[in-house]
This record gives sequence, structure tokens and C-alpha cells, in this order.
Amino acid sequence: MVKYASAVSGDEASAEDLVQEAWLRCDRAAKAEPLLQPARLLWRILRNLSIDRGRRIAIQSRTVVASQDDPRWENLPDDRLSVEDLLIAREELVLIQRVLDTLDSRTRTAFEMHRFEGAKLREIAERLGISITTAHGLVAEATRLIRAAARRD
Repeated sequence: MVKYASAVSGDEASAEDLVQEAWLRCDRAAKAEPLLQPARLLWRILRNLSIDRGRRIAIQSRTVVASQDDPRWENLPDDRLSVEDLLIAREELVLIQRVLDTLDSRTRTAFEMHRFEGAKLREIAERLGISITTAHGLVAEATRLIRAAARRD
């Protein structure tokens, strides 16, 4: 069984562990209900565990693990914002803040709950004591005003 697990999983080092795990699972199944063909079940469990182990090894081998001095880092995309992108984002936030400052408190609260807190329209309606349709209208109005200000800017 160890040779079989090793061949199927491609991992000699964990083959004995796979056989032991298969045995334990088969034993648990036998305690739950009588088995008609326990040997067959044991081999099936071992096969499935070995295949899963082989898949995990394949996935792990594709994972890049390297120090920052490794030349492979040069080929990876940089996820940091450029200074220009950072400045543009800050300008957009200032613009949004200016528009939010002009809104009445109910519209502003509805928009902030929806966009910043991720609240659903139902939650906004309950908190503000309004209908879901009204909550939707408030969020839509704030969004429209922000987009219009962005287009003008």
C-alpha cells in the first residue's frame, strides 16, 4: 500500500502517512456502520488521498518562493501606485469630500453607508426610517452629483 500511495501521489516521504490516514478513515467508517468490503473501501480511500496529495504537490511547485534578491522578482508586476496615480486618487477624494459636504445629512448618510460601509439598501432604509426605494434614490442622487462634479473637474 505504501508503494501504491507513493506512486500515485508522487511523494515517497508522505506515503506511509497516507496509508495510516486511509486506515483511520476506513476504521471510522466501519465503526459507524458495518462494511461489506472493507479492503475495497480502504484502497479507494488511499487512492483518493494519494491523488489529493499529488495535486497539492503540483500546486505548491508552481508557487514562487524567493528572496527579493532573486531575479524572478523583476518579472512580477508591481502593485504599488505610482506617485502620479496617488496624487490623482487624492484629488478625487477631495472632490468627493466637497460634494459630500454639500449634501443634506440624510443623503450623505445613505451614500456613506452604502459606499464606505457596504450597507445594503434595506439596512440604510431601516437605520434612516425610510423606504428601500427612498434609500436607493438617495444613494443614486449622491452618486449622480459626484459623477457630475468629476466630469466638470
